[in-house]
Amino acid sequence: MSFLPKQHAGVCQLQSALFWRWDWERDPCIRAVFVDALPPVLVAAMAWKLLGSPMLSAAKLTSPPWLVGSAASQKDNRMWIGPLVACLALVQALVQAVATYRLLFAEPLATPLVLAAAVVLVSWLAATVSAVGQFRRYLQHRRNGYFGLFSPALQGFVAASLVSNLAEVYFAFFVRTRWHASIDSSNVRLLIVLGITTTVSLLLLIVRDLPKRSAAIALPEESEMLMDSTDTSSINVRSLTHAAPAKQLSPEVGSSILSNALFCWVNGFLELGKRRQPQQDDLYEPPSKFTPASAWARFDAQAKPGRNLLWQLLWTFKFEIAEQAVLNPIVIALDYAQPFIMQQILRFIDNYSKDHSIGLRYGFFLAGTMLASNILLTFVEQQQAWHSRSLSVYVRNIVVFKLTQKIARRKAKEASHEPSEANGGKDTSEGRAYNVLTTDVSRLSKMSALVQAIFVLPSQQIVGAWYMYHLLGLAGVVGTLLLVVVLRVSQSLIGRANTIEEKLGSLNDQRLATTSEVIRGIASVKLFGWGSRFIDVVGEKRARQLKTLWQRAKTWSLIHFVTLGSLPFINFAMFAIYSTRHDINAETIFTAVAVFMLIQRSVDWMPGLFAEAVSVVVSFRRIESYLSQPDAQPLDDRVRTGSETAVGFQDAYLTWNHPLPAGIERQSGATTPTTNSATPFSLSGLDILFPTGQLSLIGGPTGSGKSSVLSALIGEMTLLSGQVLIPTSVSERATAGQFGGQTTTVLSDIAYVSQEPWLRNATIRDNILFGETYCQNRYEQVLRVCALIPDLRILPAGDMSEVGERGITLSGGQKQRVALARAIYSSRRILLIDDCLSAVDAHTGKHILHRCLLSDSDLMRGRTRILVTHHMPMCLPHCQFVVMMRGGVVEFQGPPTDLSPAKLALDASNDSNDDIDAGAESERDVGPTQDELNAKRTAAAVAAASTDANAVQRAHGRIVEDEVRLQGLIKLDTWRLYLTQCGGWPFVISCLGCIVATQFLATYKDYYLATRLGRKTGSDKSKGSSSGDKVLHWLVVYLAISFLSAVISTLTMLWTYRGSLRASVALHDRLLRSIVYATPRFLETTPIGRMMARFAKDMQVIDTDIMEIIFFFLRSLMSALITLVVISSTVPLFTIVGLGVLLVYADLTWSFMQAQRECKRLEATSFAPMISLYSEMIPGCDTIRAFDMHQAYMEEMRSRFTAYLSADFILRSTRRWLGMRIGLTSSMVSFSTAMFILLSIDSFNSGLAGFVLIYAVNFWTEAIVVVRRYSDLELSLNCVERAHQYMVIDQEAASTTQLENRPASEWPSTGALAVRDLVVGYTSSTPVLHAISFTVRHGEKIGIVGRTGAGKSTLSLALLRFIEATSGQILLDGVDISTLGLEELRQSITIIPQDPVLFDGTIRFNLDPFSDHSDALLLDALRRTTLLKECQSSSGDSSTEAEGLVRLGAKSSVAAFVSLDDLIVSNGQNLSLGQRQLVALARALVRRSKLVVMDEATASVDFQTDENMQRAIRGSEFSDSTLLCIAHRLRTIIDYDRVLVLDDGKVIEFDTPDNLINREGSSYFRWLCESSGEFDLLQSLAKNKANGMK
Repeated sequence: MSFLPKQHAGVCQLQSALFWRWDWERDPCIRAVFVDALPPVLVAAMAWKLLGSPMLSAAKLTSPPWLVGSAASQKDNRMWIGPLVACLALVQALVQAVATYRLLFAEPLATPLVLAAAVVLVSWLAATVSAVGQFRRYLQHRRNGYFGLFSPALQGFVAASLVSNLAEVYFAFFVRTRWHASIDSSNVRLLIVLGITTTVSLLLLIVRDLPKRSAAIALPEESEMLMDSTDTSSINVRSLTHAAPAKQLSPEVGSSILSNALFCWVNGFLELGKRRQPQQDDLYEPPSKFTPASAWARFDAQAKPGRNLLWQLLWTFKFEIAEQAVLNPIVIALDYAQPFIMQQILRFIDNYSKDHSIGLRYGFFLAGTMLASNILLTFVEQQQAWHSRSLSVYVRNIVVFKLTQKIARRKAKEASHEPSEANGGKDTSEGRAYNVLTTDVSRLSKMSALVQAIFVLPSQQIVGAWYMYHLLGLAGVVGTLLLVVVLRVSQSLIGRANTIEEKLGSLNDQRLATTSEVIRGIASVKLFGWGSRFIDVVGEKRARQLKTLWQRAKTWSLIHFVTLGSLPFINFAMFAIYSTRHDINAETIFTAVAVFMLIQRSVDWMPGLFAEAVSVVVSFRRIESYLSQPDAQPLDDRVRTGSETAVGFQDAYLTWNHPLPAGIERQSGATTPTTNSATPFSLSGLDILFPTGQLSLIGGPTGSGKSSVLSALIGEMTLLSGQVLIPTSVSERATAGQFGGQTTTVLSDIAYVSQEPWLRNATIRDNILFGETYCQNRYEQVLRVCALIPDLRILPAGDMSEVGERGITLSGGQKQRVALARAIYSSRRILLIDDCLSAVDAHTGKHILHRCLLSDSDLMRGRTRILVTHHMPMCLPHCQFVVMMRGGVVEFQGPPTDLSPAKLALDASNDSNDDIDAGAESERDVGPTQDELNAKRTAAAVAAASTDANAVQRAHGRIVEDEVRLQGLIKLDTWRLYLTQCGGWPFVISCLGCIVATQFLATYKDYYLATRLGRKTGSDKSKGSSSGDKVLHWLVVYLAISFLSAVISTLTMLWTYRGSLRASVALHDRLLRSIVYATPRFLETTPIGRMMARFAKDMQVIDTDIMEIIFFFLRSLMSALITLVVISSTVPLFTIVGLGVLLVYADLTWSFMQAQRECKRLEATSFAPMISLYSEMIPGCDTIRAFDMHQAYMEEMRSRFTAYLSADFILRSTRRWLGMRIGLTSSMVSFSTAMFILLSIDSFNSGLAGFVLIYAVNFWTEAIVVVRRYSDLELSLNCVERAHQYMVIDQEAASTTQLENRPASEWPSTGALAVRDLVVGYTSSTPVLHAISFTVRHGEKIGIVGRTGAGKSTLSLALLRFIEATSGQILLDGVDISTLGLEELRQSITIIPQDPVLFDGTIRFNLDPFSDHSDALLLDALRRTTLLKECQSSSGDSSTEAEGLVRLGAKSSVAAFVSLDDLIVSNGQNLSLGQRQLVALARALVRRSKLVVMDEATASVDFQTDENMQRAIRGSEFSDSTLLCIAHRLRTIIDYDRVLVLDDGKVIEFDTPDNLINREGSSYFRWLCESSGEFDLLQSLAKNKANGMK
């Protein structure tokens, strides 16, 4: 505040009560009182009232909890800033008080002046007391710095004082009447006060800058985080993984105001990026506000049922949206401040050219104002962008966890007969799930585009239209109306683009669904030789997607042309109309051009922003559609509470679909619904109560509903009437407010083993523990009773071996026993076990039955065991309760003694033989524990590490390696790969040439305008109408140049889109072929999530983003370079500044890209584990819910997503860091340009000055776009880099046979097989088969038996070269198979795997994917496998054998299909496992190969169905085929021609079943028969076979 001189004291001329009519410019008294005093007083009073007085709080001097026991580090700048701020505030208050005192007692006194001065004096006295109170408080806390020292009241007071002092400086020096005023004593005192206020303000900006490495002081936010973690740690939550080490807390927390505004806290990470490649541990933990838990808590508190997701999110984050509504208008106002200031400069130049006496002070003030305006715009714009993208993060956090919650709640088996989206139905496939979780969720990061499209563009165009009207009058109105017409046309085109985007999303779903099925079933695809055929199938779906992408490209190019091409016409119309009534001058025209540049920029951005906004809205719709899929029925709706041990049903009717099928009443009785293609399978009239603490069996033929009973108990089926009895409890996690916990009622005391064993992608130990606490004694006991000890001994890392995704490294029997061990190890009292004996040999099955399920040890005592099995003869004598199912109804229930052999459908001679000691293995000889063995393995691996680099990794059992992350610049090979696929050098040169031409024309039109205006200004203006004709002439030229630029720009965009699609086609095809033909080792060690991330997220970027980014990057780059050239050529002194700016840009960009590039790679590698977790959850959601582990998976997802957010947080922060510095640096361009023009003002006319200034003003926008686009380009090319990683992986041998090795066209004409000295292993150092040799004659049926791990499946894989032989030969029909192409070999052999893979589609597609066979043949195959429900007599097969199978199919519950058009849901979810194996057999019947391999193909079917299958195998279709059958059921192969017995990878016996079973002494096969409990039956069947052969 200034000291008023005597002559001005008391001269406050307040002629009016309206303050805007006061003479602010000439009356310093008014300014002194109302400018210097009242605003600080008002702000201080408001802050005091709202945030509390520091004087009053001084009475409550208790240390905050985060200060207890801490001492401030000397690095804490609050130690010295605190006293300094208090002293400066005291000095300023005293100086202002003295000034006010002089003002108060000046003569003559005026009443308003006295009152105002009294208020000012009181306010400054209050400031003095506040400063003293702050200093006293500081001393009483023993110099411990904390936030309370700098109260909001003091900060607001100082800020308002600074603003008012700046206003006083303006009125003292820069108003027109003071342009020549000299600096007197009062002004000196004013500058001193301003200096003090500025110093205090700067100190307050840098205060709070805490030491980064010291934990001496915990901040409030950190304290809350610690308290939150302490609270939740007391909750007993089972965890899936060990706790990860805590990351560094983000330096943003506790940084100073200035550090936060400039994003200086990112500097440490940027410096690290220069020194080395950052790792995941180097990333900062995001502040708590960015964590998923924080966003979810807000959403959950405000969510209302019935409101769609988008509106719920908008309501939840209404304050953030309101913040955008406030910040965006400020940004727009500051944007338009630039042309306004430029207008003032041009007017000043005109005035100066007429009157040099006015001086240059005001011109320099305008240049400084332009600089300040640009700096303020940079600050506000970066904060707006930060908060806008933070809003996107909040929304994405919620959506990700809504989707995770959905996956945890969705039904494991979808509605059986709903068509996929491709067939007009609702797509529930995993492919759609991947697309939603990758593409749609990633698009939510563009939600800021939606905010800009809503708030910024309309406001920017409205303000621009108003400004144009202010400048041009009626011409501006015409321009505005034309702009509205253009926007309306664009809106209709954008609606068309919206439709295309929705169609594109659907096509992408279909492509990803097929790709996902191919990758998940890649083993079957390879084994059947279908690789190239499925590549064509995916290619067809890809072709439809690419066609739609081209439609999208043409639509957006048209929108670009409409918006960009219309602007020249609007300009022409406005200037032409304006020139008819007004004289055109530089000030008006170039200000209009500058304003129109802003409008043009917003219109130019409009297509891209609306494209992103449309994609966000479409993604929201797709996400909502996915979230609307049916959940598993809530427990409260189907379970009777109150019983803690009862398990069963009360008059229950359950179905796989929600709607009640027609003809079935809500309270159904004994009615059995028919099961056909229109009605899903149902369970009717269930009234069962399983005995507590005993063993119960559920039996019945394949497809009778045995597994459905267990699914109904755990809630996978929908209860329509009756009740389910199952123990439940209230979730402690939900009660405790744990993240994501909304379900209050959960299953209690349930452990579930599904028919298809579900395993985590983790170690065997982690799979068994499944979140339980490790207890060595219990764990070792579980391994023994589940017969896992022998298997662990042969694994390189024992129980620490990773099982891979879906247990790919384990055999079927091993997976089943690991899943069983998980249930046994758990503390659950009720065990629901689905057919755990099907995939193990008879001896192991006996062991599991007697030593596990029937054990009376502490491990099993008192546990209720419900077992679904086909091994009724073995289990029946030992159970207490039996349920027999048929067609979805209970055929019998009760004690086993009441069960008649007829209902059991078993031969009476099949009674179990209990004289074999199932526990004969040395269970008593316990041996070393797994911990001891693991320690020995680790020690041996460390010792061998010097010679074997992979020894330690093998000892730790790791098969899934960490994803390879490249480092450094995007390699030149990546650029070359992408641009070569786009079209090579011709494409690159043509694009560059067109973009240079476009930007040159865009610049030349403005230069042309400037030169014409300059001539007009300097010429004689008395030519009348001829002058108007000339104006019209050069406006026409201006229009032609502008329109030509728009046409070339649009054609260039369309050309770049075309090149982009060419690259997309080539890269997708190469990636798909590389994955399909990859080695099995790669497929086993690479999670599906990683591969799908390439096809989903990375390919989406390649399809739509990269070339668009290249186009806009090159356009902005050329514009920025041309701007520098234009300014430098016009203002030579600017060359030095321009070079300096370029050097600063280069340094900033280098620092930024070093960190940004690596963060993007970390983001990509941290995204894949999320997808892997989803791929784990989707097939295992029923097991997860049964074990009540869905909350643990939510926490695991939170952990993995937080790791992803850490990389995303740094990505966003570094972008704002760069934007702030580019903006500040670019501000110097316009400032220095204006200064140089003013210094050389005599050599500039207003036209030339306007031309240079509009480009200088616009330069910072182009500069930041250049750097951002280049950053986006490198990050997008990272997707090409990641895709290329999987294009150069190890490949299998050639799929086709070389010409010199090609066999005869009729090969193989026989199934004769010769194996000679075959050595095979999964690794070259550890063979599984040891030099085995045997010969099989054409047409023989060979059974292959042996214990688990003997090498049976390895032999079958070697026959198809799925595993390449290390040495030896395999001859098929006399041809060495190693010389053949893989697909030709595999198409000549048929394998029926243990785990059949089915595809989403019709049964016709699954039997004959490529339409190679007739429908009659397909129907016949279904009949022979008893899968066909109805049969037409016209089928063409009238043989007695076929008719018998038809009758069996009509009666059997196995029958599942009415026609070849019946649908199979992804991987056969609508079929039982036994039915799926029958479909695989039908597929073999269709192929009719000379060599057929069956790998446990009948393990999951009942004995009767097995017998029917064997009858089909022995039929005419296989009579001319050689059959190799791997089986644990000895009855399956006892009547085969010969039996091959393997043990430890060697052939130990090979003879007829009769010879082997009757061989006395050390016959291994005889011992297996004796262990089965069916020795007499097997011996009789073998003898009958031998007699028949004779």
